[in-house]
Amino acid sequence: MPARNPFHKRSRSSFKRRRTDGPGLEPIPGSMTYSQPRTKLTKSPVGSAFPHDFIDQYGQQVEETYIIQPDRSLIIAHRRYKPIRFFGV
Repeated sequence: MPARNPFHKRSRSSFKRRRTDGPGLEPIPGSMTYSQPRTKLTKSPVGSAFPHDFIDQYGQQVEETYIIQPDRSLIIAHRRYKPIRFFGV
């Protein structure tokens, strides 16, 4: 019996369910894409990524990474909720 391939389709699909990044992320209040701005980014190269930190509606600190699309719109590539730190600890 051959060894099981770790990249078997079932393994990849279970990995996709656990991911918290990708273009399927919906904007939340505070995201740059929550209410898509009318102006487009014109000086940044297509495909470049940049971060944005903000506090969400529940008071949690959120870090999102955006990627500039060919039509100059933004998609959320990654979202991370940072732990709340009290008094610089």
